[in-house]
Amino acid sequence: MITILIKRQNQTLILDIQGHALFAPKGKDIVCAGVSTASIMTANLFEQVTNTTSDLTDGRLTITVHTFSSSHQYIIDVFKKAIDDINASYPGYVIWEESEEA
Repeated sequence: MITILIKRQNQTLILDIQGHALFAPKGKDIVCAGVSTASIMTANLFEQVTNTTSDLTDGRLTITVHTFSSSHQYIIDVFKKAIDDINASYPGYVIWEESEEA
């Protein structure tokens, strides 16, 4: 199972993507490939438009957007749409969670 957790705290947004879909053997897993591609594209886009750091360690990608604003919401919306499309075709392999912290 792949878990995508979006945490918002003031102007900071953290995307934490981890896990494995286990849809198919390693190297042939289209769900993992789709989520990985969407995740890396999201990280690259944030890095182009705002103060962002990304860390990829042991199959876990953490994207920290240090200066997230409402003008960046479209990036999350497009990422969510990509994940929703993957879930529509391959249900049960990806979990999307969001949390707001004070």
